[in-house]
Amino acid sequence: MEEDKSENLNVKSPAENTSRKGLKFFLLGFGTILLIVAVLGLFVGLQAKKVYTETLKLQPLIEKAQGNFSAQDLSALRRTLADINNQIGVVRSAYSPLIQLKFIPFGGKYVADGQHLLTAASAGVEAGEILVDAVEPYADVLGFQGSGSFTGGTAEDRVIAILGTLDKVAPKLEDMSVKLKIVDGELAQIDERRYNFIFKEKNIAEQAKKAKEIIHAATVGISDARPALEALPKVAGMEGEKKYMILFHNDGELRGTGGFMTAYGILRVDKGNVAAEKSSDIYDLDSKFKERLQPPAPIKKYLKVPYWYLRDMNYSPDFKQNMDLFYSYYKNIKGEPKIDGIIGVDTNFLVSLLKILGPTDVPGFGRFSAENDPRCDCPQVVYQLELIADRPVATVVENRKGALGPMMREIIFKAYAAPKPWWDDLLRAFGDDISAKHIVFYFMDENLQSIVENLNIAGRTDNTEDDYLMIVDTNLGGAKANLFIKEDVLQEMTIGNDGTITKKLTVTYTNTAPASNCNLEAGQLCLNATVPDVVRVYVPLGSKLVEAIGFDDQVEVKEDLGKTVLEGFVKVAPQSSTKTIYTYILPWKSSLAPKQLLIQKQVGKETPHYKIELPDRVEEFDLSSDKSFSVNW
Repeated sequence: MEEDKSENLNVKSPAENTSRKGLKFFLLGFGTILLIVAVLGLFVGLQAKKVYTETLKLQPLIEKAQGNFSAQDLSALRRTLADINNQIGVVRSAYSPLIQLKFIPFGGKYVADGQHLLTAASAGVEAGEILVDAVEPYADVLGFQGSGSFTGGTAEDRVIAILGTLDKVAPKLEDMSVKLKIVDGELAQIDERRYNFIFKEKNIAEQAKKAKEIIHAATVGISDARPALEALPKVAGMEGEKKYMILFHNDGELRGTGGFMTAYGILRVDKGNVAAEKSSDIYDLDSKFKERLQPPAPIKKYLKVPYWYLRDMNYSPDFKQNMDLFYSYYKNIKGEPKIDGIIGVDTNFLVSLLKILGPTDVPGFGRFSAENDPRCDCPQVVYQLELIADRPVATVVENRKGALGPMMREIIFKAYAAPKPWWDDLLRAFGDDISAKHIVFYFMDENLQSIVENLNIAGRTDNTEDDYLMIVDTNLGGAKANLFIKEDVLQEMTIGNDGTITKKLTVTYTNTAPASNCNLEAGQLCLNATVPDVVRVYVPLGSKLVEAIGFDDQVEVKEDLGKTVLEGFVKVAPQSSTKTIYTYILPWKSSLAPKQLLIQKQVGKETPHYKIELPDRVEEFDLSSDKSFSVNW
């Protein structure tokens, strides 16, 4: 019988053959994928390295552009911007092969972020080029190097010529605004939290967030600047003479907005020509005011006055609300000039100008400077004005606080005669003091008022529905002690299991100087004394006060300007510290709470130091202007 050889044959079942073939193809396919990934990884690595190398070349160009701007060389800046734009094109070409990878689930979002950055960078450079075009005709006036169009004649002639050409600048601002909106929109699509790592000792996420905030603020600012520029010729009397009241706030005696309204002057502006028409003591104006109004209770209690005088009508922290009231009575006083607006200024503005213009002689009142006066450890102009106005004397002196008008005349004269390099310093000082609320504006023209409110230079209390804080101190009879008081603010936060948000606000006032001899018979200047301070803390409407510690009277909860107000009273003595603590609950649970916190600076106040605890971080800063923070619950 023939041997059955089938037992020795390696016969495979159809299922086994299929399995082996499947494994073979899988291994072949997997190997192919690995090869593709390896090749792709090599390609991506090489391409990414090329992008990185080309991107690094932008850094020295950006630094060069910053140097050109600091040197105020517009021609060099224009060339550097062109170089930056060319290099962005090189980076874009290197980046182009990577764009297809944006569809990969994990890495795609980073590739897309790169596209957003490149688009934003190009639009940003174009915005810079438009800005150079807009500024170049005014280069000489603004202190820049370049072929300015207003080099002839006096400084006053150049200013008048500029006012006649501002209508040509507005369209360029609109073009610049369009480009900045592109930048703002592209950056808004990038989640900076994806880049929370340290590179060259800098947190990339934090740097990206700050850049986004700056660009957004610039975008809004440029959009708001156009109507302001269009209105400026009208404000400067190019369409007819205008008169403005300069209302001098003595911020050494802090009030709701600015300080005690010690004096006023009238500026006449006609086709760009500025002249100081008159100035007078605020008491002279009050002597013509015949109304007998009941004052707010704190003014009656601490100033011990029977009526509400014009000089005390800046009790509210909202400048417009104050000036609406003030002007409603001023316009009916016989013999006073009709005015088109009111500009509130304080001693900081005078000091800023004198730092640039130098010591200034004012006939009949002496010399004024920004130099430190050891008698008060404050600027000499501040001490000298106080000496003229408030030191007790044995004889009656007419118009003791009338130095403002003559001083304005001398400052205007010196400003027009200043060398061209000083003009950008003067403009910068003007801008800084506006931002810090040492200068605030009020117009009777509703359109102009709307413009200054949009620019946040009208001293308004914001009607935001976000989380909010403003601390308003009002010195009602404490000499000029705010010259010597430092303010520190600490806001801490706890979030309960149910989402309740409790805030603890600690405000510390420190008077660093010794008391003055305020005895009238001594005949000395009374600058520093114990301050009766009415403190109003503005927080979101509906907030609940839990506890208030450190006050000389019971804290009352009120409503004002769409906010809940925690109103208390404290005394701050010379060479001492006073600490007050508020504990209050916000009107929302954390899940529904706003994503922004706005902190507003009181008009005329110096820069208090703040430390704010947020859910994810702590912010510490000197409050030189209004500040807004994102809140990540």
